[in-house]
Amino acid sequence: MHATDQFDFESHPKIEIHVHLEGSIAADTATDLARRHGFDPPEVIPLVDGRYPRRFADFQEFIDIYLAVSAQIRDPEDLRIIAEAFAHAQAKQNIIYTETTFTAITHVRNSMDPDEMWGAVREGLEAGGGNVGLIVDTPRDNGVVAANRTVEMVEAADAPIVGLGLSGIEGSVPEGEFRVLREAADKLGLGLAAHAGETGGPERVWAALDDLGADRIGHGVACARDAALVDRLARDGIPVEVCPSSNVSLGIFESLDDHPFPELWRAGVNVTINSDDPPFFSTTLASELGHAARIAELTGDDLLELQRRAARAAFVPPDERKRLEERLAL
Repeated sequence: MHATDQFDFESHPKIEIHVHLEGSIAADTATDLARRHGFDPPEVIPLVDGRYPRRFADFQEFIDIYLAVSAQIRDPEDLRIIAEAFAHAQAKQNIIYTETTFTAITHVRNSMDPDEMWGAVREGLEAGGGNVGLIVDTPRDNGVVAANRTVEMVEAADAPIVGLGLSGIEGSVPEGEFRVLREAADKLGLGLAAHAGETGGPERVWAALDDLGADRIGHGVACARDAALVDRLARDGIPVEVCPSSNVSLGIFESLDDHPFPELWRAGVNVTINSDDPPFFSTTLASELGHAARIAELTGDDLLELQRRAARAAFVPPDERKRLEERLAL
């Protein structure tokens, strides 16, 4: 029986653990925010259309457009609007729990008061239905000072924070220099996720594991080029947050049919499926699960297992993970 005969991609309860809050902003929302503050929206914003597959010239073009959209967030009310819209959109997809990455340091550097920032995000998520945990990340290329500042803000935050994250340009700063994130995660009872092996090679995944001590790997697809790394990931059960359409849109792979997800799945790597930045890549979590089902010839039971893996990888207490797994079977 085919996967689609056994699994209703749209209505089945789902869990997502790799999606960016700022990357959830649709073009019309970014345009409205710009006009709300009396500015003409940047010309690149219509490119975040969400209605057709987007191919970026390279990772830098994506970053430039991403930052142009994110720059339309100018005050806490903007964040409240975005957070509420995000939570509503996840709930509409029957995503029963989400962990979303939020780059708080960007907004504080743009003169936003940290307490007002956290309050706006918290209120927005609650108004949108909740069921969202924050992974507060710091970009590598912002340096260690920004990482230290991020930790300080998280320590003082009143927000549903479940994890810390490392993102940004791979190779710009060695992962081992961000051990403050591992230390803070342990102290605060948080998880630690690191983007690695997306635009960088397998060595970035090794460094995220061995030098940083990451609990989860964001993207991680470069591991397919290193058999020893694949064996390590499979043996240790380290969750890998795979985002197929993102990888294709950024030119890491020519097409979904070239994506290594099937290889990683068959090798026993603890892969999960996620949407990353949905409007930038014209996708949803349901669409990504559909892509995974097609390219790896997954059954309905396989798709349910992917969702159980997301539940087990979530940065929540063990009893909450168990409850999430139980809800997936409905």
